[in-house]
Amino acid sequence: MKQRRSGALRGLAQVGTRKRPNGSTLGEVLESLGDRSFGWGFVLVGLINMLPLPPGANLVLGLPAIFIAAQMALGRPALWLPDIISKRSFTRKRWRAGALKALPLARPLSRIMRMRMSGVFRGPAERPLGVLLLATSLVLCVPVPFTGWLPAISLFVAGLGLVEHDGLVVGIGASIASAAIGVAMFVVAAIWFGLNYAAQ
Repeated sequence: MKQRRSGALRGLAQVGTRKRPNGSTLGEVLESLGDRSFGWGFVLVGLINMLPLPPGANLVLGLPAIFIAAQMALGRPALWLPDIISKRSFTRKRWRAGALKALPLARPLSRIMRMRMSGVFRGPAERPLGVLLLATSLVLCVPVPFTGWLPAISLFVAGLGLVEHDGLVVGIGASIASAAIGVAMFVVAAIWFGLNYAAQ
Protein backbone atom coordinates (compact mmCIF):
# COMPACT_ATOMS: atom_id res chain seq x y z
CA MET A 1 0.00 0.00 0.00
CA LYS A 2 1.37 3.38 -1.02
CA GLN A 3 2.00 5.74 1.87
CA ARG A 4 0.20 9.06 1.57
CA ARG A 5 1.84 12.45 1.82
CA SER A 6 0.28 14.89 4.24
CA GLY A 7 1.39 18.07 2.47
CA ALA A 8 1.50 19.91 5.81
CA LEU A 9 4.87 21.48 5.09
CA ARG A 10 3.91 22.70 1.64
CA GLY A 11 0.51 23.89 2.84
CA LEU A 12 1.92 26.24 5.47
CA ALA A 13 1.54 29.27 3.20
CA GLN A 14 -2.25 28.86 3.32
CA VAL A 15 -2.67 28.18 7.04
CA GLY A 16 -2.59 31.81 8.10
CA THR A 17 -5.30 32.86 5.64
CA ARG A 18 -8.06 30.37 6.47
CA LYS A 19 -9.81 32.24 9.27
CA ARG A 20 -10.06 35.76 7.91
CA PRO A 21 -9.40 37.25 4.49
CA ASN A 22 -7.34 40.05 6.06
CA GLY A 23 -5.17 37.77 8.16
CA SER A 24 -5.20 35.78 11.40
CA THR A 25 -3.93 35.88 14.94
CA LEU A 26 -1.20 33.46 15.98
CA GLY A 27 -3.70 31.76 18.30
CA GLU A 28 -6.07 31.10 15.40
CA VAL A 29 -3.23 29.64 13.36
CA LEU A 30 -2.24 27.31 16.21
CA GLU A 31 -5.86 26.24 16.67
CA SER A 32 -6.14 25.35 12.98
CA LEU A 33 -2.91 23.35 13.17
CA GLY A 34 -4.19 21.20 16.06
CA ASP A 35 -1.64 18.65 17.31
CA ARG A 36 0.69 19.68 14.47
CA SER A 37 1.23 22.96 16.35
CA PHE A 38 3.65 21.12 18.68
CA GLY A 39 5.64 19.99 15.67
CA TRP A 40 5.92 23.50 14.28
CA GLY A 41 7.05 24.76 17.68
CA PHE A 42 9.80 22.14 17.91
CA VAL A 43 10.90 22.79 14.32
CA LEU A 44 11.29 26.50 15.01
CA VAL A 45 13.07 26.10 18.36
CA GLY A 46 15.32 23.35 17.02
CA LEU A 47 16.24 25.37 13.94
CA ILE A 48 17.11 28.46 15.99
CA ASN A 49 19.31 26.47 18.37
CA MET A 50 21.11 24.77 15.46
CA LEU A 51 22.45 28.15 14.36
CA PRO A 52 25.96 29.24 15.44
CA LEU A 53 25.16 31.09 18.65
CA PRO A 54 27.24 32.69 21.43
CA PRO A 55 28.09 30.37 24.35
CA GLY A 56 25.23 30.14 26.80
CA ALA A 57 22.58 31.35 24.32
CA ASN A 58 20.85 27.96 24.41
CA LEU A 59 20.15 28.54 28.12
CA VAL A 60 17.61 31.17 27.04
CA LEU A 61 16.67 30.03 23.53
CA GLY A 62 15.96 26.50 24.79
CA LEU A 63 13.31 27.64 27.29
CA PRO A 64 10.50 27.68 24.68
CA ALA A 65 11.24 24.00 24.00
CA ILE A 66 10.59 23.19 27.68
CA PHE A 67 7.32 25.14 27.51
CA ILE A 68 6.19 23.26 24.38
CA ALA A 69 7.30 19.80 25.51
CA ALA A 70 5.67 20.18 28.93
CA GLN A 71 2.29 20.85 27.30
CA MET A 72 2.73 17.86 25.01
CA ALA A 73 3.63 15.63 27.96
CA LEU A 74 0.47 16.81 29.75
CA GLY A 75 -1.63 15.73 26.76
CA ARG A 76 -2.89 19.11 25.54
CA PRO A 77 -4.62 18.82 22.14
CA ALA A 78 -2.83 21.88 20.76
CA LEU A 79 -0.06 24.24 21.76
CA TRP A 80 -1.20 27.05 24.08
CA LEU A 81 0.50 30.42 24.21
CA PRO A 82 -0.19 33.39 26.53
CA ASP A 83 -2.66 35.95 25.18
CA ILE A 84 0.06 38.56 24.75
CA ILE A 85 1.55 36.25 22.09
CA SER A 86 -1.45 34.35 20.75
CA LYS A 87 -3.44 37.54 20.03
CA ARG A 88 -0.73 38.95 17.81
CA SER A 89 -2.17 39.31 14.35
CA PHE A 90 -0.48 38.87 10.99
CA THR A 91 -1.77 40.31 7.75
CA ARG A 92 -2.52 37.87 4.95
CA LYS A 93 0.25 39.37 2.80
CA ARG A 94 2.87 39.24 5.55
CA TRP A 95 2.03 35.65 6.53
CA ARG A 96 2.18 34.36 2.97
CA ALA A 97 5.43 36.20 2.28
CA GLY A 98 7.09 34.63 5.32
CA ALA A 99 5.70 31.16 4.63
CA LEU A 100 6.71 31.23 0.98
CA LYS A 101 10.31 31.92 2.01
CA ALA A 102 10.27 28.54 3.78
CA LEU A 103 9.07 26.64 0.71
CA PRO A 104 12.57 25.98 -0.74
CA LEU A 105 13.24 23.91 2.41
CA ALA A 106 9.70 22.55 2.74
CA ARG A 107 9.39 21.15 -0.78
CA PRO A 108 12.30 18.67 -0.71
CA LEU A 109 11.43 17.59 2.84
CA SER A 110 7.79 16.96 1.94
CA ARG A 111 8.85 14.75 -0.99
CA ILE A 112 10.67 12.27 1.26
CA MET A 113 8.21 12.27 4.16
CA ARG A 114 5.02 10.21 4.33
CA MET A 115 2.10 9.68 6.70
CA ARG A 116 3.11 6.36 8.29
CA MET A 117 3.17 4.57 11.62
CA SER A 118 0.08 6.57 12.58
CA GLY A 119 -0.23 4.84 15.97
CA VAL A 120 2.33 7.36 17.28
CA PHE A 121 -0.26 10.11 16.89
CA ARG A 122 -3.29 8.40 18.44
CA GLY A 123 -4.70 8.92 21.91
CA PRO A 124 -2.11 9.26 24.68
CA ALA A 125 0.72 7.86 22.54
CA GLU A 126 2.27 11.33 22.11
CA ARG A 127 2.61 11.88 25.87
CA PRO A 128 5.68 9.62 26.36
CA LEU A 129 7.28 11.40 23.41
CA GLY A 130 6.49 14.69 25.13
CA VAL A 131 8.26 13.46 28.29
CA LEU A 132 11.33 12.45 26.25
CA LEU A 133 11.42 15.79 24.43
CA LEU A 134 10.98 17.59 27.75
CA ALA A 135 14.09 15.84 29.09
CA THR A 136 15.88 16.72 25.83
CA SER A 137 14.82 20.36 26.16
CA LEU A 138 16.25 20.47 29.68
CA VAL A 139 19.52 19.08 28.30
CA LEU A 140 19.45 21.80 25.63
CA CYS A 141 19.34 24.45 28.35
CA VAL A 142 22.22 22.96 30.37
CA PRO A 143 25.31 25.18 29.89
CA VAL A 144 27.67 22.23 29.42
CA PRO A 145 30.09 21.99 26.46
CA PHE A 146 29.20 19.65 23.56
CA THR A 147 25.60 19.09 24.74
CA GLY A 148 23.67 21.65 22.65
CA TRP A 149 23.73 20.44 19.05
CA LEU A 150 22.21 16.98 19.42
CA PRO A 151 19.16 18.15 21.43
CA ALA A 152 18.50 20.91 18.87
CA ILE A 153 18.76 18.43 15.98
CA SER A 154 16.48 15.95 17.75
CA LEU A 155 13.81 18.60 18.37
CA PHE A 156 13.97 19.70 14.74
CA VAL A 157 13.71 16.15 13.36
CA ALA A 158 10.96 15.09 15.77
CA GLY A 159 9.12 18.31 15.00
CA LEU A 160 9.19 17.57 11.27
CA GLY A 161 7.77 14.11 11.95
CA LEU A 162 4.98 15.58 14.10
CA VAL A 163 4.11 18.13 11.42
CA GLU A 164 3.90 15.54 8.64
CA HIS A 165 2.54 12.75 10.89
CA ASP A 166 5.49 10.61 9.86
CA GLY A 167 6.04 8.13 12.69
CA LEU A 168 9.34 6.92 11.24
CA VAL A 169 10.84 10.42 11.32
CA VAL A 170 9.48 10.95 14.84
CA GLY A 171 11.23 7.71 15.82
CA ILE A 172 14.51 8.97 14.35
CA GLY A 173 14.11 12.21 16.29
CA ALA A 174 13.38 10.27 19.48
CA SER A 175 16.51 8.15 18.93
CA ILE A 176 18.64 11.28 18.50
CA ALA A 177 17.00 12.70 21.64
CA SER A 178 17.93 9.57 23.62
CA ALA A 179 21.50 9.83 22.33
CA ALA A 180 21.59 13.52 23.30
CA ILE A 181 20.52 12.71 26.85
CA GLY A 182 23.13 9.93 27.03
CA VAL A 183 25.91 12.23 25.78
CA ALA A 184 24.92 14.94 28.27
CA MET A 185 24.98 12.46 31.15
CA PHE A 186 28.40 11.22 30.05
CA VAL A 187 29.82 14.76 29.76
CA VAL A 188 28.42 15.80 33.15
CA ALA A 189 29.79 12.61 34.77
CA ALA A 190 33.19 13.16 33.14
CA ILE A 191 33.34 16.75 34.43
CA TRP A 192 32.25 15.62 37.90
CA PHE A 193 34.86 12.91 38.17
CA GLY A 194 37.48 15.20 36.65
CA LEU A 195 36.83 17.89 39.25
CA ASN A 196 36.89 15.34 42.08
CA TYR A 197 40.17 13.91 40.78
CA ALA A 198 41.72 17.39 40.51
CA ALA A 199 40.61 18.23 44.06
CA GLN A 200 42.45 15.24 45.53
